Amino acid sequence: MSKLVSTENKKTDNRSDKIKLYSIGAVVILIGILVIVNVLFEKILGKALTFDFSASLSNTLSQDTIDYLDSLPSDTKIQITGLFEKPSNISGTRYQYIIPLLDDYVRSGKGKISVEYVDAKTHPNIISQLDPTGSYDLANNLDSFVIKYNDKIKLVSPYDCYSYDNDYLSQGYYYVVGNNTEYTFTNSMFILTQGYSCKAYVITGLNDDPNTSLKNILEGMAIEYNELAVAENFVIPEDCDLLILNGPDSDISEKMLVAMTQYMKNNGKLLVSVNYNINNTGEEFFRLNKLLNEMNINIDPALITENDPWHQLGGYTTDTSVNTVGAFVDYVQTGALHSTFARSVREVDTPAPSISVYPVLVTSENAATVGVDKNGNEIAGTYVSEKQFNVCMFAAGEGEDPAKAFVFGTTNFTSDEYITSYGLNDSNVTFIKSCIRELTSTKMVTVLDIATKNVDNFSLTPEKATASAATAILVIFMIAIPVILVAAGIIVYTKRKNL
Repeated sequence: MSKLVSTENKKTDNRSDKIKLYSIGAVVILIGILVIVNVLFEKILGKALTFDFSASLSNTLSQDTIDYLDSLPSDTKIQITGLFEKPSNISGTRYQYIIPLLDDYVRSGKGKISVEYVDAKTHPNIISQLDPTGSYDLANNLDSFVIKYNDKIKLVSPYDCYSYDNDYLSQGYYYVVGNNTEYTFTNSMFILTQGYSCKAYVITGLNDDPNTSLKNILEGMAIEYNELAVAENFVIPEDCDLLILNGPDSDISEKMLVAMTQYMKNNGKLLVSVNYNINNTGEEFFRLNKLLNEMNINIDPALITENDPWHQLGGYTTDTSVNTVGAFVDYVQTGALHSTFARSVREVDTPAPSISVYPVLVTSENAATVGVDKNGNEIAGTYVSEKQFNVCMFAAGEGEDPAKAFVFGTTNFTSDEYITSYGLNDSNVTFIKSCIRELTSTKMVTVLDIATKNVDNFSLTPEKATASAATAILVIFMIAIPVILVAAGIIVYTKRKNL
């Protein structure tokens, strides 16, 4: 009896040892399979297994960018260098939307794009390697990225990658309302690889507002942005393809009038936008109008008010919708655009027959105009009502390459105040791009039109899948599930061992 029990115990021990070996072997094999599968899937499938859970796909390139990258020759080498050490945690930083998207540029570039991070503080030689001539002042932009193609570079600041609420910005606060990261980087690469199509000069010194948004629009259209400061020796460069006067608070000088008149006589292209604001209500722009009169256009010293409630926005008579007319309806999908504190624009009383003038944006037929003094008070006897007024007009001369001009009575199409509030996807921005194409050679050039993306709320909620959700998915599939499987194996082994 004792011998039989001993034999059975020995058989049980042998069986237990085998189960132990099988369990340990199964766990080792399982871990090995998970590691191998993870490596193979990453190498073979790559991007196919990368998921962007942000609501606006902030970490994923659009098809327009991918098509552009695919169109580049296979030997193209675009180098992107961050002049700082790559942060280990980008959540809540200025790089939150930038660094993940740059990773997607590398994946989609198929060897054409490389990204590296070199701390210029500890490796100062990187600055001379990227910019041997010292033209870009990289030493004072160590939070930025440098895009290099052959011997050409462009500097991209994190500030350039976002749109900001203008009300907060005026108080010194950067409240982000739009994500322009892809717009900025893709258009910078496009300019480096394709070159600028033409040059625009924006007159500065007649107002205090920046032209940051206008610069972004122009460069996004492959137009080189330049500033032309007001000066005693004001001269318009010979390579000027487009001259822009954006929201002046005061009139042009006599010297400027002479130079700009000659520019237009040489078949120049002009874009003017003015408005009514607290700094220019008493300004009648005599010399500017003398210039515009040569193109059969005049800006009246009268503020447009809208009496048609269907054209009023929020019930305000000076914040209104205006309609596109004639050939300009095709410039944008929606026929109604946004105008605020607009001056009336009209054809001159005795137009020159060689210049054709067309209304572009008009009010309802129940609008009014009124003269306003520098204190914002109505000037007696200036009120004109129940008429349709022009907020924008277009003029063109004769010939194969004539002088052309768009004149806006509102700055809602070109100002930082408007564009930063409504974003680069706004219909007004789409419209002004079409106007610029009409004035320049870009209408004959294929350029990219990358949309601004929304700024996602990076919180894990049932209504919105976000970047945090992506992290949660990663933890579940790469850590939690393997740990659960291993734990299950241990539990099974322990139970079987005690049988």
